[in-house]
Amino acid sequence: MMNRPNLLSIAPFLQRLVAALLMCVMGACSSRAPGPGPGVDRPVPAPRLLGAFAAVAGALPAIDGLPVGSLSDLAFDGMSGRWVGASDDVRVPRLVWMDIALGARLDVVPTAVTRLSIAAGLPADTLTALDMEGLAIFPDGSFAVAHEGHIDRGGVARQPRLLLATRAGVITTVVRPRPHFTIDPSDPTLGVRHNLGLESLTRTPDGRLVSGLEQPLAQDGAVSDATRGGLVRLVEFVPGAAGGWAPGREWTYQLEPTASVADYGPVCEDGNNGLSAMLALSDAVLLAVERACLRGAGGAPAYNPVRLYEVSLQGADDVSALPSLVGHSPVPVGKRLVLDLADWRARLPPLFATLSNFEGIASGPPGPRGERTIMLVSDDNFRATQTTAFLWIALE
Repeated sequence: MMNRPNLLSIAPFLQRLVAALLMCVMGACSSRAPGPGPGVDRPVPAPRLLGAFAAVAGALPAIDGLPVGSLSDLAFDGMSGRWVGASDDVRVPRLVWMDIALGARLDVVPTAVTRLSIAAGLPADTLTALDMEGLAIFPDGSFAVAHEGHIDRGGVARQPRLLLATRAGVITTVVRPRPHFTIDPSDPTLGVRHNLGLESLTRTPDGRLVSGLEQPLAQDGAVSDATRGGLVRLVEFVPGAAGGWAPGREWTYQLEPTASVADYGPVCEDGNNGLSAMLALSDAVLLAVERACLRGAGGAPAYNPVRLYEVSLQGADDVSALPSLVGHSPVPVGKRLVLDLADWRARLPPLFATLSNFEGIASGPPGPRGERTIMLVSDDNFRATQTTAFLWIALE
């Protein structure tokens, strides 16, 4: 039988509770919301458009005889105050330096290029058909780039990998992900799918690197389509002894299905919705860019559905020990929608009518109100129907 409470014994407690409530009503309580608990990050507020720029492919001036475009990722260099983009031109792998005057209309001026080279002792084919899709910059000005992984025209597998480079562009270190990422030209059911591998790269404040696949490993499941989104892996790279790096944890990330847009479709080649870029906001929270490509009718420009998501690594299962996800149900990273660029189409300049192939994201300098900002950049693939576009966005 449950004991009845002694009303006299709880009277002092009730008096203290009433007094505390009265103090709050009178304004003695803090008006701030409670802070997050240990290891919990505050949600990303609604974004605000600060500035935009777009140029058709080939419109930006060439540097050292090389066209400026095909920018697959972006970083802001705090040492120089300039922006640097990774051009995924497999013929001449290079970084493109730019001055960007910030405002409602961004003014983008390419100023220099850094051609990549290799240090003594590295394999001679380190830069052969290098497809740079991810870029991260370190506080000392050195770089890390992610090579996506593909099979070249000669049938040779150019394996996905992480490359560390000096500020002068000299590749000093090559880091490969675990064997289950390896491309086997004789067996398309294993490893990174052709040209759908390490598409992004970001550096966390505590010094780790995180990359993500554009589409699932062949053995992990199907790519995204109109009915379902693929389950891709995020892979962590961690610094080790004597300046070395090694793959760390892996997590699963659930993509959204490929969007359907009136008057556009079917999808472009490899155009189903995929993970195209990531940016670390903290050690455990990232921004992720998902984009697809839908064909325009009669040769008209393609349309790119683009969405930004907040991603939390907290509570997600480490799947690094699983060569295949089939038969397993790991807890994926958490995600929530932050921005659908389709909502901004009416406010953007005419060259954004079909949005753009956004593949890069970077942290920017403080905005007009001192708020945190990001910059998106698109990859024009050196195609006349596409644009190199920048969007400067505030996270309030």
